[in-house]
Amino acid sequence: MPRRIPLICLLLLAWGLAATPAWARDCIGLVPAGTSAYWSELEVGARRSADDLQLELYTRGPTQEGSVEVQLQLIERVLAHGCKALIIAPAGDAIDSRVAALRAEGIPTVYVDRSVPGDGAYALVATDNFLAGQLAGQQLAEHVGRGGRVGLLRLRPGLQSTEERERGFLLAARMAGLQVAFDTYLGDDRQRIVQALSEQLPRLDGLFSPNGSSSRATLAALRQLGKAGQVDFVGFDSGELLLDALREGQIQALLQQQPQAMGDHAVRLVHRALSGERAISRLQLLLEPRVLTARELAETTAPLQPW
Repeated sequence: MPRRIPLICLLLLAWGLAATPAWARDCIGLVPAGTSAYWSELEVGARRSADDLQLELYTRGPTQEGSVEVQLQLIERVLAHGCKALIIAPAGDAIDSRVAALRAEGIPTVYVDRSVPGDGAYALVATDNFLAGQLAGQQLAEHVGRGGRVGLLRLRPGLQSTEERERGFLLAARMAGLQVAFDTYLGDDRQRIVQALSEQLPRLDGLFSPNGSSSRATLAALRQLGKAGQVDFVGFDSGELLLDALREGQIQALLQQQPQAMGDHAVRLVHRALSGERAISRLQLLLEPRVLTARELAETTAPLQPW
């Protein structure tokens, strides 16, 4: 008489065959540029796709943006964890040398949010930053009109994403007949912006800041000077502070990115590389930014992203 195997044993056996234990999953390392809500949203999208594809996502990010040395250390931590691929928002050109060496060892990399010169990365997933700058210039032109005098508050030299936004803004502003009367690097230091704007604002009709931290600092500076809402201001990214200012008329438009989609696509691309798919040259996926105005904000029913 054949022995009966209890039903629970069969179920456990089937589960064991179907499930992939965590230790057996391929590991992807994610090294963002910082710890703000924007990077958290990017990780949400990346983690969702990693779960879909039965991959482990191991995240290590710097506490402050802009340090190549810290990112290089974090890459080594990712490798020590056993990760077989890398997703990184490179802080500087030196990252590509390390990434090229990893590629030679069979460890592919996808850049997110920004690129650096070189051929090390398998792919790039980013916002179409040049288009974002053009859209910002068009928005400001609609508010200040042809001949309006505008200021570009640049972030910092060498950061590819914001440099592309600044370049797109300048092109669109000049094509629209705006006069770029002020163009300088002020970073996201509120006090530096206050000092500059206290002198420049009397001859400016509009302002553009190219990222989230500089937009928040510019808004704070305008409020400190008592000029918020008195000069047309187009900013970048989102977050409750900037959205509230948009509702109150202190910001005329915001350019929004898609960080969750960025993280999702980055994981899927690096999975293709791990599966053996080759690329003759770096693959590039640019996501279209969204223009958000007070009217669109009032009409939207979808929940807005919190970065």
